[in-house]
Amino acid sequence: MRRKPTSLLRAALCALFVLTLAAGARAQFRAAVQGTVTDPQGAVVPQATLTLRNNETGRVQTATSGDEGFYRISELPPGTYTLTAEKAGFKKTTVENLVVNAEQVQGTDVVLTTGEVSETVTVTDSAAPALETENADLNKAISTTEVRQLPQFGRDPYELARLTPGVFGDAARGGTGGAVNLPNTAGPGGSSRSIFQTENVPQISANGQRITSNNFQIDGTSVNSLTNGGAAVITPNQESVKEVRVIANVYSAEYGRNSGAQVLTVSQNGTNEFHGSLFLKNNSPGLNAYNKYGGPGQRPIRVNQHVNQFGGSIGGPIPVPRFGEGMPPAFRLGKDKAFFFFSYEGLRSSNADTVSAFVETPEFRQLVISQRPNSNAARILRDPGVAPRIISVAPTTCAAAGFNATNCAQVGSGLDIGRLAGAQGQYLPFSGLNGGGLDGVPDIQFVQLAVPTLSRGNQFNPRLDFNLTSRDILTFSSYVSRFSGVGGDAAGRSRPQGDVETAPQNLFGMLTYTRTLSSSMINEARFNATRFAFDEVESSRETNFGIPRIEIETYSFDRIRWGAPRSETTPGVFAENTFEFRDTLRWVRGNMAWSFGGEHRWEQDNNNLSGGSRPLYTFAGLFNFANDAPLFYSVNADPRTGGLAQSQRHFRSSTTAFFGQNDWKLRPNLTLNLGLRWEYFSPLSERDGLLSNLVLGPKGQELTAASLVVVDRLYPPDRNNFAPRVGFAYSPNYGNSLGGLFNENRLVIRGGFGIAYNRIPILEYSNTRGNQPFFARYNICCGTSAADFSTPFNGGEILYSLGASTSPFSYPTNPALRMTFNSRGIPTNLPPGSEVEVWGATPEVPTPYVYTYSLETQYSLPAKLTAEVGYQGSASRKLVRLVNERFLFTDPGVFSNVLFPTPDTTASYNALIARLTRRFSGGVSFDANYRWSKSIDIVSYDGPTANTNPTYPLDVRQERGPSDFDVRHNFVASGVWELPFFRGGHTAASALLGGWQLSGILTAHTGFPWTPVVGQCISTRGPSLCPVRPVSYRGGAGTDSSNDAFIDGTNFPGGGAAFFNTSAPTGFQLPGIGRNSFRGPRYFDVDMSVAKRFGFPKALGERTFLEVKANFFNVFNILNLQPFNFNSPSTQVTNTLFGRAERGLAGRVVELQGRINF
Repeated sequence: MRRKPTSLLRAALCALFVLTLAAGARAQFRAAVQGTVTDPQGAVVPQATLTLRNNETGRVQTATSGDEGFYRISELPPGTYTLTAEKAGFKKTTVENLVVNAEQVQGTDVVLTTGEVSETVTVTDSAAPALETENADLNKAISTTEVRQLPQFGRDPYELARLTPGVFGDAARGGTGGAVNLPNTAGPGGSSRSIFQTENVPQISANGQRITSNNFQIDGTSVNSLTNGGAAVITPNQESVKEVRVIANVYSAEYGRNSGAQVLTVSQNGTNEFHGSLFLKNNSPGLNAYNKYGGPGQRPIRVNQHVNQFGGSIGGPIPVPRFGEGMPPAFRLGKDKAFFFFSYEGLRSSNADTVSAFVETPEFRQLVISQRPNSNAARILRDPGVAPRIISVAPTTCAAAGFNATNCAQVGSGLDIGRLAGAQGQYLPFSGLNGGGLDGVPDIQFVQLAVPTLSRGNQFNPRLDFNLTSRDILTFSSYVSRFSGVGGDAAGRSRPQGDVETAPQNLFGMLTYTRTLSSSMINEARFNATRFAFDEVESSRETNFGIPRIEIETYSFDRIRWGAPRSETTPGVFAENTFEFRDTLRWVRGNMAWSFGGEHRWEQDNNNLSGGSRPLYTFAGLFNFANDAPLFYSVNADPRTGGLAQSQRHFRSSTTAFFGQNDWKLRPNLTLNLGLRWEYFSPLSERDGLLSNLVLGPKGQELTAASLVVVDRLYPPDRNNFAPRVGFAYSPNYGNSLGGLFNENRLVIRGGFGIAYNRIPILEYSNTRGNQPFFARYNICCGTSAADFSTPFNGGEILYSLGASTSPFSYPTNPALRMTFNSRGIPTNLPPGSEVEVWGATPEVPTPYVYTYSLETQYSLPAKLTAEVGYQGSASRKLVRLVNERFLFTDPGVFSNVLFPTPDTTASYNALIARLTRRFSGGVSFDANYRWSKSIDIVSYDGPTANTNPTYPLDVRQERGPSDFDVRHNFVASGVWELPFFRGGHTAASALLGGWQLSGILTAHTGFPWTPVVGQCISTRGPSLCPVRPVSYRGGAGTDSSNDAFIDGTNFPGGGAAFFNTSAPTGFQLPGIGRNSFRGPRYFDVDMSVAKRFGFPKALGERTFLEVKANFFNVFNILNLQPFNFNSPSTQVTNTLFGRAERGLAGRVVELQGRINF
């Protein structure tokens, strides 16, 4: 019996609970407060007692200052605290409203004044400057206020990561509302499904690195995808987020796995008071604006998604039993002891797109059923879901469909384009695809189709916190996301038979236990389980996968199709699990705060990409389809039998790491961060031994003598991954000289250097599942009449059959596909015209790594402003690119492609960063970042996609150029402003006119680079490579980055051929222009929120209010254009669209939200 995912997760968490208790220690927060205790003359005060109280939960932690006056209190959740310092002979000093941000060490020095302990000196931390004096990280703390108030499309908190200095992204949305990838990237994309995206890949680049280098954690544990780099399988709902810290340059050895942005989310916890929320958000298409440009010859479009999101939260103390007290009530509130928090968010979305296309007529379907009743075509056309969702039929002409008067006639609102001829299994020749004449029956019609999409999502987030003793904390938190989406297949003519329902479940669970061993030592252990899974065969039980994908070609219009969409992932069966354990010991000794730890991560990719086992057939015209006479046949099969492809894989990998970190308070105004991390990423293996690799032959015979070998693991392990890291923060103290402009409370100089490693995503090597001898992809052409260029059914190799049931696994074995293999494992009896595609790994696969470095100054200005100016840089080594070895070595004629992910490329990045921030005070906060930068690489994305194909693979240096995501100038500003009018009053005027708030994000950057290409080919040692860069550039093109230039193509008047030499390269002639040598349109966007709060009677609580808010994305409806991708029509020199944008991005989108806070 198959176990349910929730059962697996429950079992894992129970096991975790037992292991964690046995481990004896556990915590979940990296935040801390540290500093130096001195007297007014600056002399250190040892042996002072410091007490830190959490204002929300009442938890108290203590520490004692060392001989150097240094103290540190660790394992703190973000929040507001009260710090008390006392020692005999000194007055007690209390620091109130001490704000601790998520995952950050807060520097707080304490001055003790001589006097009686009974006397108290109170200091308010809100008056302190917002300087970072304890580390060199480039980072941003995204507060609860920012998460709640700043506009985020789909309520996705990850959309705010781009506000971090050193992180680039524009959060662009397409004309229909979906997330827009950075140029030439692929994969699941960003938050197109709001927080229910199965794998959410925020389109951000940190420190000039690839988007696949980003790392996501919730409550200190990984929620990363195994398959796709830079993807999170859990996107937390806004109500559950307490704070998000994003680090662009990290110099702590505690962080690993990836070297890019560290996106660290801390979830909300319960407190001593009951608090909660309720909200409802609505997107209605009628409020949205058209985007002013739909593409060449196309009308403007708008976002037509109708979305409702709703939910809420509740948290507070947990009632606990009165054991042994013998007095009613039996329960009391567990203030300071036990807390709960629960949040929920639901989504209901519908979309009603339309498309216009040619489809077959009901008369044609009935004709085939009556004259070919036992044919496969008749079975397909009898299927209950075969009829397209037609809104209206538009009369058309033969000329509009590409026919002339001799082979077409208009009949009513349809077109007669032929007649049934021959018999079942008989091929019509290409010279007579119309069956020899017309029969007066309309066969096709031009219609408008409805393409509906329905989505449902539910996310649950429970959390429990227990202060078991003054030394022990137990915490459990979890996220459960369930989504269901079904939509019409526009390419398949929106037939109900083509609807595929996707119903992923994303699960995350974490259990923690914390024990304070002494006032200077804490040990923490951590375990979590993460899973995402879905089975489209199970969720689409009403879809008949026993119908193959059918496509009609040879007509001038888009193919007519039947059956559900087909790909190796449709229908897909996915199951990916991650189990992680880590342990860290924190120890304060003298003026040093030490951390030692280790972690191990078990990774299981159990995906079954079985969709290709269901065949695809194409037919030369409707009447060969009626005769069951296919032209082309595509199927995945087991090459040993010709039967069902063995597509299930159980890939296994793991990560092991150890680290040591020393934060050394060398002087009260100088902190050194010294760390060393060792990290090991195991090579990919397969549980059942279903893994093979192509081992290249000796020099000169690399492919001709290659062997396809079954292996235990793809490549040897790389255990040489040592990553030293160093940072410093120095606050020069010149006292009151120069007017106090450069004392330790005004200026900080920070810098660092580090090495970090990047785990190679499983996606790079998971295509080895398609290797022989376990699996083969067949694309067989062609079945024709004997009078044409081939034979019927291609000599019997094309088996045209439907499934025995509605299952995609019910198709019959095709013995003609059976292969035999020579002693080197290479197939010897391929079908005529067929070749083998092989994926593999190079003999050595070093772990990609990057050097990161930065130097910056922070200066505290009046009015709670902080200015920062600094330099940020990185140098990446051993980055992966996809290489077709056929371009490099002589081909024996067996392989179609030999694709090796090869870690041999580099990248570099340098940037000037300027920042001005204001802490929230007086109802105003803002954060403005400017970046002037240059990023250079050889390839900007490591996933298997045609967008990263090289144009000169013989010399990798010819691919070096600006990164695909390189923009020279980027500016992003965000802010929250509580309007001062009638604020805080209790009059009727205050209730009506007060409580208004504005917040927003402004994003502006120069254009992305792009590469002109021509359709000519370059000769390699194997197949020819197309497209390539032109052999020369004649000069004279414009450099206008305005929208008009890329709508009208005025940068290239007369077309691209007037500016480039489009002739074919001669031999190994080098390209005449560099990669990414031109720039696309600039980008400018303003997102804004307008909110009004209405208070409730005080009897309902001081914090109870209703907030009504409108989010305006692209509030001024400014036109932005889609970036150019590699080999798109916009980049093809001889294309009439060269230098012109294919379409515009989204116009103004309006969301309305009501939220009750209590």
